[in-house]
Amino acid sequence: MKTKQYIRKISFSVILALTIGIAYGQGGSPSYTDGLTIKLDSTGQKYVRFLVWTDFRARYSELNPGTAVNGIAKDNILDFSVRQFRFALYSQLSQRYLVLGTIGIDNQSFSSGGSAGGGNTGNGGATFNGTLGKKPSLYVHELWNEYTIVPDNDFATHKRNFASLYIGTGLHYWVGISRMSSLSSFNFLAIDAPIYNWPLIDNSDQLGRQVGIYLKGVIGPVTYRWAVNKPFTVITPAVAYAKPNAPELNYAVDNNANGNLSTTGYAAWQFFDKENTLVPYTTGTYVGTKKVLNIGVGYYYTGKGTTTQVNNTATSPLINHNISIWAADVFADLPFGGKRQNWAFTGYSVYYHDDFGPNYLRNGSIMNENVGPAQNYTGVVSQAGYGNVAPIIGTGSSWFTQVGLLLPKTLLKTDVVRLQPFAEYSLQQFERYGSSKFTWWSAGGNVYLDGHHAKISFKYQTRPIVVNNQQAFSKGSYVIATQVFL
Repeated sequence: MKTKQYIRKISFSVILALTIGIAYGQGGSPSYTDGLTIKLDSTGQKYVRFLVWTDFRARYSELNPGTAVNGIAKDNILDFSVRQFRFALYSQLSQRYLVLGTIGIDNQSFSSGGSAGGGNTGNGGATFNGTLGKKPSLYVHELWNEYTIVPDNDFATHKRNFASLYIGTGLHYWVGISRMSSLSSFNFLAIDAPIYNWPLIDNSDQLGRQVGIYLKGVIGPVTYRWAVNKPFTVITPAVAYAKPNAPELNYAVDNNANGNLSTTGYAAWQFFDKENTLVPYTTGTYVGTKKVLNIGVGYYYTGKGTTTQVNNTATSPLINHNISIWAADVFADLPFGGKRQNWAFTGYSVYYHDDFGPNYLRNGSIMNENVGPAQNYTGVVSQAGYGNVAPIIGTGSSWFTQVGLLLPKTLLKTDVVRLQPFAEYSLQQFERYGSSKFTWWSAGGNVYLDGHHAKISFKYQTRPIVVNNQQAFSKGSYVIATQVFL
């Protein structure tokens, strides 16, 4: 009897070690083990795990032509920001139940990310009626619970099952389309994501999340996730234009007033090491701690998600259009050179085909801070707008690739501090702009002080300037980011 209890304790401890090993596996640190974990019983079967991370950035940006910031004409700008703060916890009070919640803030800078009423000198005034940089709102990023139908590992024998099935509900991140559509924000390879990996971001989703029911698990070497969700309501008026038969009348806009459900899914064949799927976040780079090669496909679909208008009158009927997106991708993280040197190649490439309806286009950026047109400027301007904005999402296609090379331990003669140069390339084509191609690239590097748990990153990234429906030239930004993840 005592022997069985002892074996059971060891088994539960192994399960807990594998569970909290997410922090090690995704964090890429050889010294970071249990982290902020509270064991609620002697076996380790019941526990609460806390995750905290923050990302600070300094950025020098070349601004789009004709830009004013806070009403002052600017060609460039230097800013500091809190790109993100997250506090997450998840808990298993039995082997079959899991709950996870995350709160945080995003994009607080000198002139963006604040809340209404944050302070007279920081929010609003005679020439600005919005919110600026003070007192950002702390909000729930996700909140979901999960029940185990068939576990990855048998509860009694602890042997790997050929197939597993979990079902969950809530505001969740178990979404489809691509690996990068569920990317963790604390282990990026290249500081940030291209944004179009979240094609619905903060329109009909909440920072990549929707409310619904999901299924996830494995079948042999294949990991899968599938969900049915209720998209957040977006009711954008169709483009108003005075001239009959104007092309703008055929520009689809987000309007899902019909209230249809969405479905989304993603599956990946894992050729080497199996990735941990306890939580939905995928990893940008394992920093030489895991050998991974995955090929995946995914999709998103909702009916009547956008609209156009027959003509420019208040009573003119709307024409509904479905949103249909699919993607295919490949991810590789391959250590080489043995344990002593521990080189590693990281590569990711993805192709997206997006259909939001005719000529749909969305311009965007990260932290475009209280920008507008400069007075008395008469030169060329970008069709995307002012500041650092560019076309990012629309009916059309996108191809994105990033690569990184983890340099050997012997370079700095230490197992802790690691260096990793990286580069990215993006190629997009939008129906709105016909056959024109739009590209950007970046190059930079990571200095890992303790894996993703403490790192400094830097890069230069370009963006297209759109004139006469084509990329006329590019502007760029220099970014330095510091991150701490516990």
